[in-house]
This record gives sequence, C-alpha cells and structure tokens, in this order.
Amino acid sequence: MNKIITSLNSINSFSKKVIFYGCTVVLIACITSICLIAVNSAFIHDASLYDIGVTLLQKFTRVFAYIIIAALVMDWFGKIQDDD
Repeated sequence: MNKIITSLNSINSFSKKVIFYGCTVVLIACITSICLIAVNSAFIHDASLYDIGVTLLQKFTRVFAYIIIAALVMDWFGKIQDDD
C-alpha cells in the first residue's frame, strides 16, 4: 500500500491537473445524468429519456477511466524522457 501511495505522490503536476480537471468534468456530467434519470423517474416516465441518462452515465464512467489511464501514461512517458 505504501508503494502505491509513494508512486501516486510522485506524479508530475501536469498529470495531476489532467486527473483533477478531468475528474471534475466527469463528476459534473455524472451528476447531470443521475439528475436526468431521477427527474425522469419522478415526473416524466419516458423510457427513451431513461435510456439516454443510463447511457450517458456509462459513457462518462468510461471517459473517467480513460482520463486516469491517459494521465498515468503521460507521466510514465515523461519519466522515461527524464531518465535519458
């Protein structure tokens, strides 16, 4: 566990910013999707609107994973270039 924490603390500042802002955008989008599903369930009762909300939630979860992986890969390539 300490190795993981040490590794995450050594990430460069640009990758940390990418992760932070990407997570913020994805969190806002996921909250919007959840609100869309909740409003649909409470008031509208339209199956297609529910499907749109669920699909958006699934897509933004995938985008979240892509952002994390991309930031870690950028950090890794940056460390390789620094070693040369």
